[in-house]
Amino acid sequence: MIKDGTVLGIDTSNYTTSAAITDKSGNVIRDCRQQLAVREGRRGLRQSEALFQHVDNLPDVLHNVLDDDTRRDIRAVAVSTRPRPREDSYMPVFKAGITEAAAVSDALGVPLIKFSHQEGHIAAVKEFTPYAEENEILFYHISGGTTELLKVTDYFSKKGMKIEIIGGTKDISFGQLIDRIGVALGCSFPSGKEMDDSVQRFCELGEQASHVLTPITLDGLYFNLSGIESQTMRFIEEDEMSFIDLSIELFDKIAECFIRLTAEAISETGINRVVFGGGVSSSRYLRNLLKANMTGLAFGDYSADNAVGTALLGRNRLWH
Repeated sequence: MIKDGTVLGIDTSNYTTSAAITDKSGNVIRDCRQQLAVREGRRGLRQSEALFQHVDNLPDVLHNVLDDDTRRDIRAVAVSTRPRPREDSYMPVFKAGITEAAAVSDALGVPLIKFSHQEGHIAAVKEFTPYAEENEILFYHISGGTTELLKVTDYFSKKGMKIEIIGGTKDISFGQLIDRIGVALGCSFPSGKEMDDSVQRFCELGEQASHVLTPITLDGLYFNLSGIESQTMRFIEEDEMSFIDLSIELFDKIAECFIRLTAEAISETGINRVVFGGGVSSSRYLRNLLKANMTGLAFGDYSADNAVGTALLGRNRLWH
């Protein structure tokens, strides 16, 4: 039986280098993240560029979470090794975290426990919501490159949670849509926070935007986003709408899509516990709009990429 202690989590997703420490009770002891740098005007990084930055960032990130006090309490190292919990899921950026995690676990003489990035996202949000003890939820994974509606069951199984994709985008993600529109409007990459802050300030002033974009069409629990991207880009090229009008229009259509999609998903699955995770769900404007129009939704403080969820999964494996 492993004694009380802590778990170190490491995650090297496409745009954030992260390390965190959680204890047996699920408290977050340390949480450090370093955003990868993207040159102005670009809309992303190549895998080789991101991998190099993770390797460069990890020593500083780990230095910020590991000291004499935290190091002696670590009982395991947990690391994300791939995007999804599937055999065919692979991205080179996770090699940086795997290598560093293996070195730390060997140095400390503690177990190395492996999870997927998606499982970490689910744990980071779910375990700080009213649904922490639920074994079955609907989970939106909406990040820079992913927009998926997941049915999560057997969360506390010793074999690991079961994750089934039951809906989402058929082409680009909401994160890609926002970033492409944001960069076209002059924002830096990634563009979500800058656009969200602007939209939130606009709404706090009590202003109203026009409604010109066509709603996103659902095909069951799936949809395409290339149409609304083309519409918005056309308005940008023709310079017919202001930055704020286009931004709020875009966020409104995203929220409307989630509202209709969630209602359909609850009807089909019978599961009314809905949790949002991923960087896009950090938007204050989207959260407020969704909460005002739906019940049973849960959001977390750890929605963006982080290693907290990975550390919590390691903690669950050791003690629960």
